[in-house]
Amino acid sequence: MIRARSAGLSAACATILTCPAYGQVDVPPDGLTVAPTVRMIYDDNVLRQNDDIIAGDKDDLRITPGVDVTFRKILGVHQITAVGSLGYDFHQRYDNLDRERIALQARGDVKISGLCYLRPRARLNFAQANLADQGEIVGNSERTQDYSVTAECDKPYGYYPVINLGYLTTDNSASSRRAFDIRTRTAGIGFAYSKASFGDIRLMFNYDAFRRPHYDGLDTEGRRMSSGADNYRVGIEFKRAVAPRLSWNAGLSYIKTKARDDDVEDYSGLGYHVGAVYQPSPRGSLVLDVTRSTSNQSNTGATYVVQTDFSLRGNYKLGSRSSIQAGATYGRRQFKGELLIDTDTPRGTDKTTALFAGYRFALRSRLNAGFEFRHEWRESDVDRYRYKSTSSMLFIGLQL
Repeated sequence: MIRARSAGLSAACATILTCPAYGQVDVPPDGLTVAPTVRMIYDDNVLRQNDDIIAGDKDDLRITPGVDVTFRKILGVHQITAVGSLGYDFHQRYDNLDRERIALQARGDVKISGLCYLRPRARLNFAQANLADQGEIVGNSERTQDYSVTAECDKPYGYYPVINLGYLTTDNSASSRRAFDIRTRTAGIGFAYSKASFGDIRLMFNYDAFRRPHYDGLDTEGRRMSSGADNYRVGIEFKRAVAPRLSWNAGLSYIKTKARDDDVEDYSGLGYHVGAVYQPSPRGSLVLDVTRSTSNQSNTGATYVVQTDFSLRGNYKLGSRSSIQAGATYGRRQFKGELLIDTDTPRGTDKTTALFAGYRFALRSRLNAGFEFRHEWRESDVDRYRYKSTSSMLFIGLQL
């Protein structure tokens, strides 16, 4: 139910308009759309540094020309969908951060028998690593590949098994960050019960193998990061469409995370997930997501992270040609088994909050534009990791 994930995607797609996602773009019923797009982002603290420690210019203008792509193909009872963006970042001041920016998601629904499906998923995210996590100002492409497949049945009534497998890799291009490359293997099995008037309930057991294949066991001042950890989760999930305007899902699990190194503390506790989509009118919607999980994150310098996330997003169509979006996110992380390579003080815990709002407008039938404003700040016991950032983005795209 609560899969361990790299922080890479959230860092690269942290804004509404930065890169398209399934819930944010119109996917054609059957076909391909291509839209050359230019995004310009001004950030007053692109280096994610504490103003009280680092003096000098930290602002920058980033221009990202690229191509947004949406694709859907229906092959009889099967379906393939892909959404993404491919571009390249050009910074006007810190050109050492120039690099590719690729965010692609693909999924399929392959009917294997009756009401049962194989549902493969794939995600690619290549971008400059988040400097707020990296701890040093260096150009570094963080390249994440995430693949998974689930076998399940959409039965209106009765019991059925559920099986899922996943594999995630994150590689860093900078030699100084290679120790933080990660591999995550996931396997899960469970049983589900479905009834139209009740909903869908599942009992799941999941195992995650967190690994750092290029970490050589470096010890820093008596503190070290383990080369990996084993994560076990057993829990129950429930989802239901209460009414045409409201659907929700919830899950509760017990998590046990055990590091491969005896010097790194283990973790045991509750994990949970609550998600809801409310559409009070055909024009507007609200999306709520609350999650607590353990994860394998690349550039934090921790063996594993216990993370709690809250997200609330709203969308409203002002008319046939325009819409507004707004929301807030909050994340709290506890770092377990830290390697003191970026700072001489353990981070322990940090809290990150962001507020954002955006506007989209169709200038012509195929020409779209929009802008977004975002304010983000992080609180940490370590001065080096505290920062504030305000950014604004303007984009324009032409659908071919």
